[in-house]
Amino acid sequence: MDQNRPDAKRLSISRRTFVLASSAVAAPAFLQGTARAQGRPLNFLTWGGRFGQGVRKGFSDPFTAKTGIVITDITPYNYGRFISALQNRNPENFDLAWFSDEIEPARAGAMGLLEKLDYSLLPNAPKALASARQDFAVSPYVTTYQVGFRADRWPTKPQSWTDFWDVTKFPGARSIGTNVMGVLEAALLADGVAPAALYPLDEERAYRKLAQIKPHIRLFHNTSAAQPARQSLYQGDLAMMLSWSSDFIAQKVAGKPIDVIWNGGFYFSPSVGIAKGSPYVRQAHAYLDQFFQEQAVLAFVREWPTTPVLTSVATAMTEQERQQTAAGNLDKMVNLNRAYYLQNQTRLQERYDAWRVLGS
Repeated sequence: MDQNRPDAKRLSISRRTFVLASSAVAAPAFLQGTARAQGRPLNFLTWGGRFGQGVRKGFSDPFTAKTGIVITDITPYNYGRFISALQNRNPENFDLAWFSDEIEPARAGAMGLLEKLDYSLLPNAPKALASARQDFAVSPYVTTYQVGFRADRWPTKPQSWTDFWDVTKFPGARSIGTNVMGVLEAALLADGVAPAALYPLDEERAYRKLAQIKPHIRLFHNTSAAQPARQSLYQGDLAMMLSWSSDFIAQKVAGKPIDVIWNGGFYFSPSVGIAKGSPYVRQAHAYLDQFFQEQAVLAFVREWPTTPVLTSVATAMTEQERQQTAAGNLDKMVNLNRAYYLQNQTRLQERYDAWRVLGS
Protein backbone atom coordinates (compact mmCIF):
# COMPACT_ATOMS: atom_id res chain seq x y z
CA MET A 1 0.00 0.00 0.00
CA ASP A 2 1.40 3.38 -0.95
CA GLN A 3 1.46 5.77 1.99
CA ASN A 4 2.67 9.05 0.48
CA ARG A 5 0.07 10.79 -1.61
CA PRO A 6 -0.26 14.43 -2.74
CA ASP A 7 -2.02 16.71 -0.33
CA ALA A 8 -5.61 17.45 -1.16
CA LYS A 9 -6.35 21.17 -1.35
CA ARG A 10 -8.60 22.65 1.29
CA LEU A 11 -11.82 23.99 -0.14
CA SER A 12 -14.53 26.37 0.96
CA ILE A 13 -17.61 24.68 2.42
CA SER A 14 -20.19 24.16 -0.29
CA ARG A 15 -23.89 23.64 0.30
CA ARG A 16 -23.46 19.93 -0.46
CA THR A 17 -20.57 19.62 2.00
CA PHE A 18 -22.74 21.27 4.63
CA VAL A 19 -25.53 18.80 3.94
CA LEU A 20 -23.11 15.89 4.26
CA ALA A 21 -21.76 17.26 7.51
CA SER A 22 -25.26 17.74 8.86
CA SER A 23 -26.09 14.09 8.16
CA ALA A 24 -23.35 12.70 10.43
CA VAL A 25 -24.66 9.82 12.53
CA ALA A 26 -24.65 10.29 16.29
CA ALA A 27 -22.94 7.66 18.43
CA PRO A 28 -25.20 4.66 19.07
CA ALA A 29 -26.58 4.46 22.59
CA PHE A 30 -24.62 1.31 23.39
CA LEU A 31 -21.36 3.23 22.87
CA GLN A 32 -22.11 6.05 25.30
CA GLY A 33 -19.80 5.84 28.30
CA THR A 34 -17.86 2.84 27.01
CA ALA A 35 -14.52 4.67 27.14
CA ARG A 36 -14.33 4.19 30.88
CA ALA A 37 -15.84 0.71 30.79
CA GLN A 38 -13.46 -0.77 28.26
CA GLY A 39 -10.30 -0.29 30.33
CA ARG A 40 -7.98 0.21 27.36
CA PRO A 41 -8.09 1.82 23.90
CA LEU A 42 -9.06 -0.02 20.74
CA ASN A 43 -5.75 -1.14 19.28
CA PHE A 44 -5.49 -0.73 15.52
CA LEU A 45 -2.71 -2.44 13.55
CA THR A 46 -2.55 -0.11 10.57
CA TRP A 47 -0.44 1.98 8.22
CA GLY A 48 1.33 5.26 8.95
CA GLY A 49 2.43 8.17 6.81
CA ARG A 50 -0.03 10.29 4.90
CA PHE A 51 -2.45 7.40 4.76
CA GLY A 52 -2.49 7.17 8.55
CA GLN A 53 -3.15 10.88 8.82
CA GLY A 54 -6.16 10.47 6.54
CA VAL A 55 -7.49 7.62 8.67
CA ARG A 56 -7.19 9.67 11.83
CA LYS A 57 -8.85 12.71 10.29
CA GLY A 58 -11.67 10.84 8.60
CA PHE A 59 -12.41 8.09 11.10
CA SER A 60 -10.41 7.72 14.32
CA ASP A 61 -10.48 11.24 15.74
CA PRO A 62 -14.19 11.84 14.94
CA PHE A 63 -15.01 8.43 16.45
CA THR A 64 -13.21 9.32 19.67
CA ALA A 65 -14.94 12.71 19.75
CA LYS A 66 -18.36 11.07 19.39
CA THR A 67 -17.88 8.09 21.70
CA GLY A 68 -14.97 8.81 24.03
CA ILE A 69 -13.32 5.59 22.80
CA VAL A 70 -9.62 6.11 22.08
CA ILE A 71 -8.12 4.48 18.99
CA THR A 72 -4.43 3.60 19.35
CA ASP A 73 -2.53 3.16 16.07
CA ILE A 74 0.10 0.42 15.96
CA THR A 75 2.32 0.80 12.89
CA PRO A 76 3.54 -0.38 10.53
CA TYR A 77 1.02 -3.03 9.60
CA ASN A 78 2.46 -6.49 9.01
CA TYR A 79 0.37 -9.52 8.11
CA GLY A 80 2.77 -12.00 9.69
CA ARG A 81 2.75 -10.06 12.94
CA PHE A 82 -1.04 -10.11 13.08
CA ILE A 83 -1.29 -13.82 12.29
CA SER A 84 1.39 -14.74 14.82
CA ALA A 85 -0.30 -12.70 17.55
CA LEU A 86 -3.75 -14.16 16.94
CA GLN A 87 -2.37 -17.69 16.88
CA ASN A 88 -0.79 -17.05 20.30
CA ARG A 89 -3.79 -15.61 22.20
CA ASN A 90 -3.27 -12.09 20.90
CA PRO A 91 -0.74 -10.81 23.47
CA GLU A 92 -0.64 -7.43 21.69
CA ASN A 93 -4.40 -7.00 22.15
CA PHE A 94 -5.10 -6.18 18.52
CA ASP A 95 -8.72 -5.22 17.94
CA LEU A 96 -8.61 -3.99 14.33
CA ALA A 97 -6.21 -4.62 11.44
CA TRP A 98 -5.98 -2.81 8.09
CA PHE A 99 -4.93 -5.50 5.64
CA SER A 100 -3.06 -4.76 2.43
CA ASP A 101 -5.68 -6.24 0.09
CA GLU A 102 -8.92 -8.24 0.02
CA ILE A 103 -7.23 -11.64 0.15
CA GLU A 104 -5.40 -11.33 3.48
CA PRO A 105 -8.57 -10.83 5.55
CA ALA A 106 -10.37 -13.58 3.62
CA ARG A 107 -7.48 -15.92 4.49
CA ALA A 108 -7.29 -14.80 8.12
CA GLY A 109 -11.05 -15.22 8.41
CA ALA A 110 -10.87 -18.73 6.99
CA MET A 111 -8.21 -19.49 9.62
CA GLY A 112 -10.61 -18.41 12.37
CA LEU A 113 -8.58 -15.33 13.30
CA LEU A 114 -11.17 -12.65 12.47
CA GLU A 115 -14.71 -12.02 13.64
CA LYS A 116 -17.33 -12.60 10.98
CA LEU A 117 -18.93 -9.22 10.46
CA ASP A 118 -22.51 -8.62 11.57
CA TYR A 119 -23.94 -6.44 8.84
CA SER A 120 -26.91 -5.52 11.02
CA LEU A 121 -24.33 -3.40 12.89
CA LEU A 122 -23.13 -1.86 9.60
CA PRO A 123 -26.38 -0.23 8.43
CA ASN A 124 -24.66 2.03 5.89
CA ALA A 125 -22.70 -0.76 4.17
CA PRO A 126 -25.22 -1.51 1.39
CA LYS A 127 -24.39 1.87 -0.19
CA ALA A 128 -20.83 0.79 -1.00
CA LEU A 129 -19.20 -1.06 -3.88
CA ALA A 130 -19.36 -4.83 -3.55
CA SER A 131 -15.56 -5.14 -3.43
CA ALA A 132 -15.56 -3.13 -0.20
CA ARG A 133 -17.83 -5.59 1.62
CA GLN A 134 -16.80 -9.11 2.50
CA ASP A 135 -17.52 -11.57 5.29
CA PHE A 136 -14.57 -10.60 7.46
CA ALA A 137 -13.54 -7.08 6.42
CA VAL A 138 -14.68 -3.80 4.89
CA SER A 139 -13.03 -0.78 3.29
CA PRO A 140 -13.82 2.88 2.53
CA TYR A 141 -11.79 3.00 -0.69
CA VAL A 142 -10.38 1.11 -3.64
CA THR A 143 -6.78 1.16 -4.78
CA THR A 144 -5.93 0.95 -8.46
CA TYR A 145 -3.18 -1.03 -10.16
CA GLN A 146 -2.66 -0.25 -13.82
CA VAL A 147 -0.35 0.86 -16.60
CA GLY A 148 1.41 4.19 -16.33
CA PHE A 149 3.18 5.42 -19.44
CA ARG A 150 5.16 8.28 -20.94
CA ALA A 151 2.67 10.46 -22.79
CA ASP A 152 5.42 12.11 -24.87
CA ARG A 153 6.90 8.99 -26.49
CA TRP A 154 4.49 8.26 -29.36
CA PRO A 155 2.10 10.22 -31.63
CA THR A 156 -0.88 8.30 -30.21
CA LYS A 157 -1.49 7.06 -26.67
CA PRO A 158 -1.74 3.39 -25.74
CA GLN A 159 -5.27 2.42 -24.74
CA SER A 160 -5.17 -1.23 -23.68
CA TRP A 161 -3.09 -4.25 -22.71
CA THR A 162 -2.90 -5.04 -26.41
CA ASP A 163 -0.96 -1.79 -26.80
CA PHE A 164 1.29 -2.65 -23.85
CA TRP A 165 2.29 -5.78 -25.80
CA ASP A 166 2.67 -3.90 -29.11
CA VAL A 167 6.36 -2.98 -29.05
CA THR A 168 6.31 -2.03 -32.73
CA LYS A 169 3.70 0.69 -32.44
CA PHE A 170 4.78 1.64 -28.90
CA PRO A 171 8.51 0.88 -28.61
CA GLY A 172 10.32 1.21 -25.31
CA ALA A 173 11.24 -0.68 -22.16
CA ARG A 174 8.53 -2.11 -19.91
CA SER A 175 8.38 -3.08 -16.25
CA ILE A 176 6.00 -5.33 -14.31
CA GLY A 177 5.97 -6.30 -10.67
CA THR A 178 7.25 -9.27 -8.71
CA ASN A 179 3.77 -10.07 -7.42
CA VAL A 180 1.75 -12.32 -9.71
CA MET A 181 -1.55 -10.56 -9.08
CA GLY A 182 -2.67 -8.79 -12.22
CA VAL A 183 0.13 -10.11 -14.42
CA LEU A 184 -1.59 -13.21 -15.75
CA GLU A 185 -4.82 -11.24 -16.15
CA ALA A 186 -2.94 -8.61 -18.18
CA ALA A 187 -1.54 -11.25 -20.50
CA LEU A 188 -4.95 -12.80 -21.07
CA LEU A 189 -6.58 -9.43 -21.71
CA ALA A 190 -3.83 -8.65 -24.21
CA ASP A 191 -4.60 -11.98 -25.89
CA GLY A 192 -8.25 -11.11 -26.32
CA VAL A 193 -9.92 -12.71 -23.30
CA ALA A 194 -12.98 -10.74 -22.15
CA PRO A 195 -12.78 -9.39 -18.58
CA ALA A 196 -15.84 -11.39 -17.53
CA ALA A 197 -14.17 -14.61 -18.74
CA LEU A 198 -10.81 -14.21 -16.96
CA TYR A 199 -11.43 -16.61 -14.07
CA PRO A 200 -10.37 -19.32 -13.67
CA LEU A 201 -7.15 -18.10 -15.25
CA ASP A 202 -5.90 -19.98 -18.31
CA GLU A 203 -2.32 -20.15 -17.11
CA GLU A 204 -0.83 -21.85 -20.15
CA ARG A 205 -2.29 -19.24 -22.47
CA ALA A 206 -1.12 -16.45 -20.16
CA TYR A 207 2.48 -17.69 -20.10
CA ARG A 208 2.55 -18.08 -23.87
CA LYS A 209 1.56 -14.42 -24.12
CA LEU A 210 4.03 -13.36 -21.43
CA ALA A 211 6.84 -15.01 -23.38
CA GLN A 212 6.21 -12.48 -26.16
CA ILE A 213 6.75 -9.45 -23.92
CA LYS A 214 9.50 -10.78 -21.64
CA PRO A 215 12.40 -9.64 -23.89
CA HIS A 216 11.09 -6.09 -23.54
CA ILE A 217 10.74 -6.16 -19.75
CA ARG A 218 13.75 -4.28 -18.44
CA LEU A 219 12.84 -4.68 -14.80
CA PHE A 220 10.68 -6.86 -12.58
CA HIS A 221 10.25 -4.26 -9.88
CA ASN A 222 9.32 -4.86 -6.25
CA THR A 223 5.53 -4.57 -6.32
CA SER A 224 5.33 -3.34 -2.73
CA ALA A 225 8.14 -0.78 -3.11
CA ALA A 226 7.82 0.43 -6.68
CA GLN A 227 8.95 4.04 -6.29
CA PRO A 228 12.43 3.46 -7.83
CA ALA A 229 10.80 1.94 -10.92
CA ARG A 230 8.27 4.77 -11.10
CA GLN A 231 11.16 7.21 -10.97
CA SER A 232 12.68 5.39 -13.97
CA LEU A 233 9.43 6.01 -15.82
CA TYR A 234 9.40 9.69 -14.86
CA GLN A 235 12.99 10.05 -16.06
CA GLY A 236 12.19 8.38 -19.37
CA ASP A 237 14.18 5.17 -18.84
CA LEU A 238 10.95 3.17 -19.01
CA ALA A 239 8.12 3.66 -21.47
CA MET A 240 5.37 1.78 -19.60
CA MET A 241 4.96 -0.05 -16.31
CA LEU A 242 2.32 -1.84 -14.25
CA SER A 243 2.08 -0.39 -10.74
CA TRP A 244 -0.05 1.44 -8.19
CA SER A 245 -1.44 4.34 -10.13
CA SER A 246 -2.04 7.13 -7.63
CA ASP A 247 1.44 8.52 -8.18
CA PHE A 248 0.98 8.33 -11.96
CA ILE A 249 -2.24 10.31 -11.70
CA ALA A 250 -0.62 12.88 -9.41
CA GLN A 251 2.14 13.37 -11.96
CA LYS A 252 -0.43 13.89 -14.71
CA VAL A 253 -2.44 16.38 -12.63
CA ALA A 254 0.82 18.25 -11.96
CA GLY A 255 1.33 18.66 -15.72
CA LYS A 256 4.01 15.99 -16.19
CA PRO A 257 4.06 13.85 -19.37
CA ILE A 258 2.64 10.80 -17.57
CA ASP A 259 -0.72 9.15 -18.18
CA VAL A 260 -2.56 5.93 -17.31
CA ILE A 261 -4.56 3.29 -19.15
CA TRP A 262 -7.94 2.81 -17.48
CA ASN A 263 -9.17 0.09 -19.82
CA GLY A 264 -8.34 -3.27 -18.25
CA GLY A 265 -6.69 -1.83 -15.16
CA PHE A 266 -7.19 -3.56 -11.82
CA TYR A 267 -8.64 -2.54 -8.50
CA PHE A 268 -9.28 -3.96 -5.04
CA SER A 269 -10.07 -2.72 -1.57
CA PRO A 270 -7.47 -2.97 1.22
CA SER A 271 -9.81 -3.86 4.07
CA VAL A 272 -10.16 -3.73 7.84
CA GLY A 273 -11.16 -6.69 9.99
CA ILE A 274 -11.89 -7.28 13.69
CA ALA A 275 -9.54 -9.60 15.59
CA LYS A 276 -11.19 -12.79 16.79
CA GLY A 277 -11.95 -12.60 20.48
CA SER A 278 -11.70 -8.82 20.76
CA PRO A 279 -13.80 -7.70 23.74
CA TYR A 280 -14.93 -4.66 21.76
CA VAL A 281 -16.64 -6.24 18.78
CA ARG A 282 -19.69 -3.94 18.86
CA GLN A 283 -17.54 -0.84 19.24
CA ALA A 284 -15.34 -2.00 16.38
CA HIS A 285 -18.42 -2.47 14.19
CA ALA A 286 -19.47 1.08 14.97
CA TYR A 287 -16.02 2.27 13.95
CA LEU A 288 -16.21 0.36 10.67
CA ASP A 289 -19.65 1.71 9.81
CA GLN A 290 -18.00 5.11 9.38
CA PHE A 291 -16.43 3.69 6.21
CA PHE A 292 -19.87 4.03 4.63
CA GLN A 293 -20.80 7.47 5.97
CA GLU A 294 -20.32 10.26 3.46
CA GLN A 295 -18.88 12.91 5.79
CA ALA A 296 -16.23 10.55 7.18
CA VAL A 297 -15.15 9.18 3.79
CA LEU A 298 -15.04 12.65 2.24
CA ALA A 299 -12.71 13.84 5.01
CA PHE A 300 -10.52 10.77 4.48
CA VAL A 301 -10.14 11.16 0.70
CA ARG A 302 -9.47 14.88 1.01
CA GLU A 303 -6.57 14.16 3.33
CA TRP A 304 -5.31 11.18 1.31
CA PRO A 305 -6.56 11.32 -2.29
CA THR A 306 -7.98 7.97 -3.33
CA THR A 307 -11.14 6.47 -4.83
CA PRO A 308 -14.09 6.24 -2.42
CA VAL A 309 -16.42 3.23 -2.36
CA LEU A 310 -19.44 5.55 -2.13
CA THR A 311 -20.61 7.17 -5.36
CA SER A 312 -22.16 9.99 -3.33
CA VAL A 313 -18.69 10.94 -2.07
CA ALA A 314 -17.28 10.98 -5.59
CA THR A 315 -20.13 13.31 -6.54
CA ALA A 316 -19.35 15.60 -3.60
CA MET A 317 -15.68 15.89 -4.58
CA THR A 318 -14.50 18.76 -6.73
CA GLU A 319 -13.39 18.11 -10.30
CA GLN A 320 -9.78 18.63 -9.25
CA GLU A 321 -10.16 16.03 -6.50
CA ARG A 322 -11.85 13.54 -8.83
CA GLN A 323 -8.97 13.85 -11.30
CA GLN A 324 -6.73 12.26 -8.67
CA THR A 325 -8.93 9.16 -8.40
CA ALA A 326 -10.48 6.42 -10.51
CA ALA A 327 -13.95 7.93 -10.09
CA GLY A 328 -15.87 7.40 -13.32
CA ASN A 329 -13.49 4.73 -14.60
CA LEU A 330 -14.05 1.68 -12.40
CA ASP A 331 -16.51 0.25 -14.90
CA LYS A 332 -13.59 -0.13 -17.33
CA MET A 333 -11.48 -1.98 -14.79
CA VAL A 334 -11.25 -5.48 -13.31
CA ASN A 335 -11.76 -6.28 -9.63
CA LEU A 336 -9.09 -8.90 -8.87
CA ASN A 337 -10.93 -12.06 -7.83
CA ARG A 338 -10.24 -12.62 -4.14
CA ALA A 339 -11.95 -16.04 -4.02
CA TYR A 340 -9.71 -17.31 -6.83
CA TYR A 341 -6.54 -15.96 -5.24
CA LEU A 342 -7.52 -17.26 -1.82
CA GLN A 343 -7.44 -20.77 -3.29
CA ASN A 344 -4.54 -20.41 -5.74
CA GLN A 345 -2.23 -17.52 -4.78
CA THR A 346 0.68 -19.56 -3.37
CA ARG A 347 0.84 -21.87 -6.37
CA LEU A 348 0.43 -19.01 -8.85
CA GLN A 349 3.19 -16.99 -7.17
CA GLU A 350 5.62 -19.90 -7.11
CA ARG A 351 5.17 -20.55 -10.82
CA TYR A 352 5.49 -16.84 -11.65
CA ASP A 353 8.68 -16.54 -9.59
CA ALA A 354 10.18 -19.49 -11.46
CA TRP A 355 9.21 -17.97 -14.81
CA ARG A 356 10.73 -14.59 -13.91
CA VAL A 357 14.03 -16.02 -12.70
CA LEU A 358 14.45 -19.18 -14.73
CA GLY A 359 12.15 -18.64 -17.66
CA SER A 360 10.33 -21.91 -16.91
